[in-house]
Amino acid sequence: MKLYDKTFGKIEFSEEIVNGIKIDLGGEYSRRQALFNTTDNSLIRNKNGFTSNDPLSSNNYTIPFFESHQLATAVIGASFSFGQQYWTRPDGKFNIPNDNYPLLYVGYKKGFAGSEKKYEFDYVQAGITYDLKLGNKGLLGTNIKAGKFFNAEGISFVDFKHFNGNQTHIGQADRYLNVFNLLPYYSSSTNDAFLEIHSEYSDNGFIINKIPLLNKLEAPLVFGLHNLSVPEQKPYFEYSVGLDKLGFGKFKVFRLDYVRSYQNGNSTDGVVLGIKVLNILE
Repeated sequence: MKLYDKTFGKIEFSEEIVNGIKIDLGGEYSRRQALFNTTDNSLIRNKNGFTSNDPLSSNNYTIPFFESHQLATAVIGASFSFGQQYWTRPDGKFNIPNDNYPLLYVGYKKGFAGSEKKYEFDYVQAGITYDLKLGNKGLLGTNIKAGKFFNAEGISFVDFKHFNGNQTHIGQADRYLNVFNLLPYYSSSTNDAFLEIHSEYSDNGFIINKIPLLNKLEAPLVFGLHNLSVPEQKPYFEYSVGLDKLGFGKFKVFRLDYVRSYQNGNSTDGVVLGIKVLNILE
């Protein structure tokens, strides 16, 4: 992970305008400035030292990876929950999502009033999420996102679309529907277009309960498929198979996956240990 300094003022507003349709508005004005490493001390001895704070060059310790600048941004988004029902009380409205329909969202972001014109841009994005319940055969979850920048050739790298990679081999979610578990950070960041697909199937015991010995674990079998496509790169794919809800008694907060990735004829594999921190704290 790389960091930069941002001083900003921000406002946000969110409102359900009619049942099932929610509008989100936001605005921000910020000053951005690159940062450098100021120490090489570490609690864990690292004989190779730290890489630089430049996401594009691990050996750049002296030159800012972007120029300091100011930029205003405005965001408008809408989400659509089809077939949503609700009930009301004097203290508010309580929504009941309809599992038979997906959740759709769209958004538009405008960068303007930059300290230089090149930092300004337009960006649109849309996405859909859906959990398909398969009865006693399990659950299939899907998250698909696509987006496109316009007039963004000279924007700062901090405004690129960045994707949730993972180089730690530690996962932190119940389901991996918004992350690539072997994708190097910033390797596919783009100021153009992208298509991102995540799909995960959990058998809820339908398959694994038929496998001797493994059925003793009482751990659902999970399969994952992830794809990322950006211009000027070959598509990136990940496939995974794992066991969820591992542990003892009620302390089933671990998940273990074998993941294999493919891109441009090359493949990488690894094991990811998922830790459900929120479950531990409950």
